[in-house]
This record gives sequence, structure tokens and C-alpha cells, in this order.
Amino acid sequence: MFVPRSLKIKRHANGDGKSCVAKIIKSDPEDLQLDKSRDAPVDALVTEAATTPDRHSSESCPFPSPGGQLAEVHSVSPEQGVKDSHPSEEPVKSFSKTQRWAEPGEPVCVVCGRYGEYICDRTDEDVCSLECKAKHLLQVKEKEEKSKLSNPQKADSEPESPLNASYVYKEHPFILNLQENQIENLKQQLGILVQGQEVTRPIIDFEHCSFPEVLNHNLKKSGYEVPTPIQMQMIPVGLLGRDILASADTGSGKTAAFLLPVIMRALFESKTPSALILTPTRELAIQIERQAKELMSGLPRMKTVLLVGGLPLPPQLYRLQQHVKVIIATPGRLLDIIKQSSVELCGIKIVVVDEADTMLKMGFQQQVLDILENIPNDYQTILVSATIPTSIEQLANQLLHNPVRIITGEKNLPCANVRQIILWVEDPAKKKKLFEILNDKKLFKPPVLVFVDCKLGADLLSEAVQKITGLKSISIHSEKSQIERKNILKVGRVGRLGQNGTAITFINNNSKRLFWDIAKRVKPTGSILPPQLLNSPYLHDQKRKEQQKDKQTQNDLVTGANLMDIIRKHDKSNSQK
Repeated sequence: MFVPRSLKIKRHANGDGKSCVAKIIKSDPEDLQLDKSRDAPVDALVTEAATTPDRHSSESCPFPSPGGQLAEVHSVSPEQGVKDSHPSEEPVKSFSKTQRWAEPGEPVCVVCGRYGEYICDRTDEDVCSLECKAKHLLQVKEKEEKSKLSNPQKADSEPESPLNASYVYKEHPFILNLQENQIENLKQQLGILVQGQEVTRPIIDFEHCSFPEVLNHNLKKSGYEVPTPIQMQMIPVGLLGRDILASADTGSGKTAAFLLPVIMRALFESKTPSALILTPTRELAIQIERQAKELMSGLPRMKTVLLVGGLPLPPQLYRLQQHVKVIIATPGRLLDIIKQSSVELCGIKIVVVDEADTMLKMGFQQQVLDILENIPNDYQTILVSATIPTSIEQLANQLLHNPVRIITGEKNLPCANVRQIILWVEDPAKKKKLFEILNDKKLFKPPVLVFVDCKLGADLLSEAVQKITGLKSISIHSEKSQIERKNILKVGRVGRLGQNGTAITFINNNSKRLFWDIAKRVKPTGSILPPQLLNSPYLHDQKRKEQQKDKQTQNDLVTGANLMDIIRKHDKSNSQK
């Protein structure tokens, strides 16, 4: 008879290790409040999100087998539990009908869609009860049998060889055989700018990385047919363990570009956790974890933990104890956990700081540095930023050793897949103009994101849109609870992975300090700028000041052409003294 394997569940820290119980953690209001001082959310009308904060895993318990009988499975030792501050416990749920439905963002049972409170230790899939675990394993077995019947030759052949004990990236023979001028031409055509010593050549296909077959399968399943320019260069550099400072457009595929080196590094590390990804917002962390799980599916012992504010802390602490390989966290929550001595980072071998420019703007630099102080020095660091201002350069100089700088796309230009429209609209007419756009079939293609400059404005505008146009509208900002925000965040974003869209910007003299920034970034895209902007004295004044600043910067540079002039000026000033 087919007997499912154990479900990992929680045990009370003071328990005798014999009873089979699962701890139910009730979120208290304090846990659900947003940690504004640390993990500040993005103030927008709509952003994007993903899934799964956390769930429980296993010990010994009798459960119904597919035949209706009870079977006993083995437990793990009580020492593997977590510190328990919640006395309420109850037995692991036997039937799916006794499990509640999942809240937005919570793990979902792969069988029935209810709350995926437990993890199947054989498949690492979320299940809601022992009943659904048994059904899930039967489905897995049936799928395997069907696969054997459909491909008997493969079934009779030798089983797939296990993973190698280690992984070392080597340039593929196809890449090695290319001439240097061909490589340079490729970079130029794809807009790849690289700076650094002894930088490896870019790949042209994911197969050039010699990834495990499971990972190659996951890449194709997730829609990664060929690498994007940032992936072509960043993946091989990351696989070699080099420190990286990378800049690329939104939608360029930069998340996968750092996730693949993270996965390959963590896969062959014995200590846990072995990889850390820091992000400025919980929404981005949730999105990265979802993508990481897609790519890690089927790889042995590859588990993630999401450590973010605004969600209950106890489940996150418990998940940390389950030998997770990759931590995905916001700085504030992770720092709190470090201060509680609830996590050891001595096994971390690769650190990614994603959206580093946003991290600095939100005031998280010191928190990031405090976190990194808890990690030994022998780790690889990858900084990913949409732009590379002076502050990022300074941070890179502080954190990176002999780094490779990788830039793809035109620096500080809008995404090429997003059509830009700039309209001159006075403040009293903005609402009316917005309603005109929403009623225009050529421009209105839901979902639509509207950005405003204050929380109250978002609420009032959302109500007005729904009342006047009849369109479903909802606001999102930092005053919303995490549950509300997760309910809202099922709207995608344009400009991601080749998707097209339109961005419409309302400007007037109240935004005069941005005139030159808007003009110099939008004009190269071919968009027509309003005459009020082009003829504005503010724009010309800002342009003149920037040109003077650039000229001064050029004069301060020491080059072969101006070296003698600088020496003469220096000698002349000294003689006058």
C-alpha cells in the first residue's frame, strides 16, 4: 500500500517529543502593523506582489493513508523546534474541510486551494492537511507512472545521475571560439557596457552555463528561452564569484540575473542559510521569493524564507529553523531578528542588495551595513541598482572588492517598451483630464496605475474615479494594512519582460524643478514635449546650469591633453604667492 511520508509540523518547545501537534500562530494586531521606520512601502496607487510568507513543516504523526487507514511516520527531534511564545496548539489537521481558506499572500494548498499550512517533505509543496498530502503524493506517483508509460525507453534507461558535489563555471567552447572583435561587437549591439579586470565573456544561451537539468527545465517553464543582455553578462560573472555593481532597466530580467548565481552558490553549500537577498520593500521581497521558488523547484534542499515587516514574526522565525538556504528580507525586519539572536549569518556566501538606489533613498544604508557586519568577510556581493548615482558608487567602493561594473540600456532613460506622453495640465483641470483619458478607448487599457503626491489624494481620487466613471478603483499607500495591500496587489506592471504600455505625465509650473530632467530623458524616446515646457525659462536655466557644471567637471579632469596646462597654472599660482 502506498504510504505518504511525514508532514513536518511544530512541536511545543517544552513538549516531550511524543505527541503530534501543530502550532497555530494567531496574528496579533501589533504584528500586522507596518514597520514604517524600517520597511517603508512604495506610495503608489498600484504596485505588484507575489505570494507566500511562510508555513510550518514536520514531525511524527498518525495520518490517514489513501486506503483510509492510519499510518505512522517518523518525527524529528524536539531540539529542531523554535522558541515557543504561543501556548495554544492543536493537532495537525487531518482533513481539508477543517482548514481555513488562504488569506492574500499566504501559501495555498496545491490540491484544494485552502491555506497551505504545512510543507510536504518529499516535494516541498504546500498542503493544508494530511488528506491533501496523501492526495498530492498519489498525484505525483500517477504522474510519474504516466511519464514512464508515455516514454518507456526513458523509463528503462538508467536513472538520472545526482547533482555533482560542486559546480565551477567554465566558458562554453562555443563562447571560447568566438573572436575578440565578435564579442565586442555583440556587446555593442546589445548595449552591454562592462568595466573591470579580466571579465569573463557573456553567454548567448542558458545552456552555456552547464546548469543542472532541473534548473534548465525550470528556466524554460518560467518563460526564459534566451538570456536578456543583462543576464548574458551578469550570470557568468556572478557564477565566477566576482563582486558586481549592475544597472539595468526595469523589465530587463535583472532579478533572474542575480537569482541564478545565488541558486548555484547556495545549492552546493552545506551550511544554512547560505545566501541573502536584501530589498527595500516587502512587495519586492515577495515577488523575488516567488520567482526564486519557480527556479528552485525540484532542486534538493533548496528552501527560502521571507523576512519582512507587516507580517507576523513567529512564522518567519519558525521557518528560519527549517534549514533554509536563501533568506529574502527587508533590512528592518532582518535586523530585528539578528538583535534577537534568532538567526546566524556565518554561513552566508553570497549577498545581493537589490534596488540599492531605492534602499539609500529610503534611508536604509546604515541598516544594510549593520546587517553585513554580522557576516564573515569571505562572501560575494552583488549590488543591483536602476541608476548609479554618486551615493551608489560610494557604497560600492565600501562593500565591493575588485568589482565588475555592468550597465545595460541607456542610462536614466525611460523603458523602451513604454510609450511616453507628456501633457501640460493645470492643477484644477487634472481630474477632468484623467477622466477623459479613462473614457478614451485608445488610451484606456486596464489595469491603469495613477500616482499622486499624498495619501489623502489617493483615497479621494480613487473614490471619484469609481463614482464618475463606474470603473473599479482602489487606492494603496502606507496607511493601508498589509492584508488590504495584498488584496490590492494583483495588478501587473507594464515594461516587464517585454510587455508594452503607456505612461502619461501631467506637468505645469508647480513641477518646474523637474523640467530639464523630464525633457532630457523623454525627448530621446521621440515623444513630443508640450510647447509650455520647451519655452519655459525654468527649463533653459536648468539646462544652462547643468552645462556649466559639466564643463567645470571636464576642466577638473586630468588628461594627457591638459596635463601641461594644469602644471603651468600650478607653477604660476605658486610664483605669485
